[in-house]
Amino acid sequence: MTTTEPAVRPKRTLNPRLALALLALPSMLIAIDISVLNVALPQMAADLRPTPTELLWMNDIYGFMVGGTMITMGAIGDRIGRRRLIVWCSAVFALASALAAFAVEPWMIIATRAVMGVAGAAIMPASMALIGRLFPDPKRAVAAMGAYMTCFLTGMAAAPLIGGVMMAHWWWGSVFLLGVPVMLVTLVAAPRLLPEYRAESAGRIDLPSAALCLASILLVVAALKLLVNGGWSWEPALAGAAGLGLGVVFVRRQRALDDPLVDLALLRRPGVARVMWVLFLTALLMGGTSLFWSFYLQDVQGFSPLFAALWLLPSTVAMMCASNLGPWLGQRMAPTKVVMMSLAVMAAGFVCYAAATTGRAGIAAMVAGSVLATAGIGAAFPFLMNDVISRAPQERAGSAASFVQTANEIGIATGLVVLGSIGTVVYRAAMGAQSGSWVDGYRDAAENTEVLHRVSEAFTAGFRTVGLVGVAVMAVVLVLYAARARMAD
Repeated sequence: MTTTEPAVRPKRTLNPRLALALLALPSMLIAIDISVLNVALPQMAADLRPTPTELLWMNDIYGFMVGGTMITMGAIGDRIGRRRLIVWCSAVFALASALAAFAVEPWMIIATRAVMGVAGAAIMPASMALIGRLFPDPKRAVAAMGAYMTCFLTGMAAAPLIGGVMMAHWWWGSVFLLGVPVMLVTLVAAPRLLPEYRAESAGRIDLPSAALCLASILLVVAALKLLVNGGWSWEPALAGAAGLGLGVVFVRRQRALDDPLVDLALLRRPGVARVMWVLFLTALLMGGTSLFWSFYLQDVQGFSPLFAALWLLPSTVAMMCASNLGPWLGQRMAPTKVVMMSLAVMAAGFVCYAAATTGRAGIAAMVAGSVLATAGIGAAFPFLMNDVISRAPQERAGSAASFVQTANEIGIATGLVVLGSIGTVVYRAAMGAQSGSWVDGYRDAAENTEVLHRVSEAFTAGFRTVGLVGVAVMAVVLVLYAARARMAD
């Protein structure tokens, strides 16, 4: 497969840092939009009066569509042009945001959030693929990826504060209008600042593959969410089986197509499969352990939601700093050494979780664990991401970026189920119960101090066990990446 015009035109490479800033701007907005709805949802529910099912879809549809369409949108960007896709989807995102702000029925929120999810799924892999064109030097590409991720993380961290301020002064629709000026700036500036890149002889998008990909991922993620919310039953089992079955059909179809939606040959390139496993397993651990943080701080330690959130700020700051520190170190030593050190730091975080107690001393263990774990993955992620994207053919870089992001999404959802289930099993064993979770235990204990203490001890035992599981999984991760590092040497 060949490519068309030079990937970077002279007049658009005079200031790659400005181009990077433009790419990071919509990514920050997308990050804000992932979690800002949680702040506005109570007032939206009061005004729009959705049914319980509609309320669930209002909250979840954005994430579902991001995960379900990212691979397809990455492939579309490779074919029609990544800059063009960013421009088009910025316009779509802005329009859908404006419509959502003035919605008068729950279905309007669901529909517009779905469209915003598809547009967001297109912008991120196209942006990441263009970073490699703007910064052809591998070390500068990793540093740029770190800066990009810092902006994304800043958006995630700032979302509750931004949403709270806007809700205090305006109505719930204002959280959607936030996206309109940002996307309009991207719409106007992108043609002037960003290079274009697309595959010249790529075939058309295979629509059956796109449908299979969407259905498979949506069913798997839905099954995982059902398991988290309702436990084991026939519904998540059926959804999971159907999703995995469609996934098998999707993979077989990709192998038979001359121009597949996802080039699975990427996984056969030296070291790529190992790096993908590292990304999946670390996402699984981060997603799963995050389930325990708020419960530990609020229910075990008795902090208010605001005070608990303040205790989690150090981990957010650590991740943001580490995503830039890692690339900085990578310019002064071998990148594989930086990643190995970062993964070791992450493993130390799970050792801290394994030492958590119900007493006040446990706060130090929990906070230290969250700081070390998030800092470790924050420093390693730009290298891991760039490792996969740089090994894909340039005409498929967007597809590779979306492949990695989808693996992360599924890893996080899987972690919630796997580690959440492990914690629940240990909790029940400690309580001598056959069913129920710590959520039920805290609710039923009410003001009974003795029962509350038992529930807290049982929950913390589950948290410690999850920490030990994290240590074991990180040992596997370190072995996997050590094998990848030997290939690089």
